[in-house]
Amino acid sequence: MRILIVEDEVFIALDLEMQLMDMGYEVVGIAGTKVTAIEMACAYVPDLALVDLHLAGPSSGAEAAAFMRAELGVPSIIVSGSLHELTEADIAATAPVALLGKPFSPVKLHAVIRDVDAARDR
Repeated sequence: MRILIVEDEVFIALDLEMQLMDMGYEVVGIAGTKVTAIEMACAYVPDLALVDLHLAGPSSGAEAAAFMRAELGVPSIIVSGSLHELTEADIAATAPVALLGKPFSPVKLHAVIRDVDAARDR
């Protein structure tokens, strides 16, 4: 499975990248803004995106996830310490396959991604 990480905190992004690679997934890139996330998603069309809600500058992770879902069919797992800020409109637009509140364990992350991968194969 090819995964795009959308996270503006560099140490969190690099940690996620290492976790995903250790689990055997391919990380196609790390994006810290909505614009970069959309550009990378269009270039690489990943199988999945891990998307934080708060990105650098005036960027919105929810907007990036909504674009990836609507325009490219790329599902997202929203990973954020601010899940309580998600509105019904955000959830409807992004249609996330899962919500993971930060902090989360590598075991939980792997389980969620395995479930997404299994659902893809059906």
